[in-house]
Amino acid sequence: MSQSLLASNVTEELYQPNVEQIKKDPPKDIKFDELHGEPDDDVENMTQKIKKVRKQVPFWGENPNVLFHQLYMFEFFPVEGMSYEQKLNAITRSVLVLTIISFVISKNVRTILFSLVTLGAIYMLHHYHKQQKDKMEKKKQANEGFENAPIAEELFKKHNLPVPDGIFEGPDSSNPFGNVLVTDYDYNPEKKPAPPAFNKNVEQEILTQAKQFVVDANPDHPNIADKLFKDAGSELMFEQSLRPFNSNPSTTIPNDQAGFAEFCYGSMVSCKEGNQFACARNLSRHTN
Repeated sequence: MSQSLLASNVTEELYQPNVEQIKKDPPKDIKFDELHGEPDDDVENMTQKIKKVRKQVPFWGENPNVLFHQLYMFEFFPVEGMSYEQKLNAITRSVLVLTIISFVISKNVRTILFSLVTLGAIYMLHHYHKQQKDKMEKKKQANEGFENAPIAEELFKKHNLPVPDGIFEGPDSSNPFGNVLVTDYDYNPEKKPAPPAFNKNVEQEILTQAKQFVVDANPDHPNIADKLFKDAGSELMFEQSLRPFNSNPSTTIPNDQAGFAEFCYGSMVSCKEGNQFACARNLSRHTN
C-alpha cells in the first residue's frame, strides 16, 4: 500500500504541478525569479512557465532506462494524469512483472515468448501513434491556411517584401504558377502552397520561369529567348498572353475546402442555421 501511495504522489507531482509546489521547491535548473516573474505578470504567462517545468517522460523504446527510473518504477497502471508514453511504460512494467512471476511459477518458456510478442505489440502501437501524429502535423503545415492571408496581405502585397524561403513552393519552369499537378499526388503529396502571385517579386519570378518554359520546350533553338523577348513590345505581348493563367485558390494536397468556404461565406448568416436576424429578413413588410 505504501508503494502505491508513493507512485500516486510521484505522478501527481510530475504531471499536475501547481504554483504552490513550484514556489516551495523550485527546480535547480530554473531560477526562482523566472517562475515568479514580475509583479505584473498575468496568469497566462505563469501557466506557460509552469508547462515548461513539467518533465516529458520518454517512451521505453527511446530510453529503456525509464522503466527502472526511481521516479517512475512504481507506475504499473495507466491513470488519467499520465501522458501517452507514460501509460505505455506503465503497461510495459506490468507485463514484465507478470512475466517474471509466471516464469518463476510455471517454468514455461512460452511465457517469455508471449511477453516478447506483447512488448512488440506495444512498440508497434507507439510507432503507429507517432506516425499518425507526425502525419497530422504535416497536414497542418501543408494546409494553405487562410489564417496566413493577413500576413501575406500586409507583408507581401502592401510592402512587396521578398517571399521567405520554406513557406511556399517557388515557381519553376514546369509549373510557373505553382498549381497542383496530377503527378503531385504520387510524387509530391506534401506540396507546399504557391506564393501570392499579386506580389511584385513573385510576379517577376513567374514571368522568368514562363520564359524558361519556352526555352526548355524548344531545345533546337538555343537563342529563342533573345528572339522572342527582344523589346518592350514583345515583353508586353508575352505578359498579355499569360492573362488566362493564374494560381488556383487552393494549391495544396488535400485542398483546404473548409478554409475556402469559411473565407467565402464565414461571415454570412442565414435563417437555416437559426439566426433570428436572418429569419427576420424573410418576414413580410406589410400588413393586411
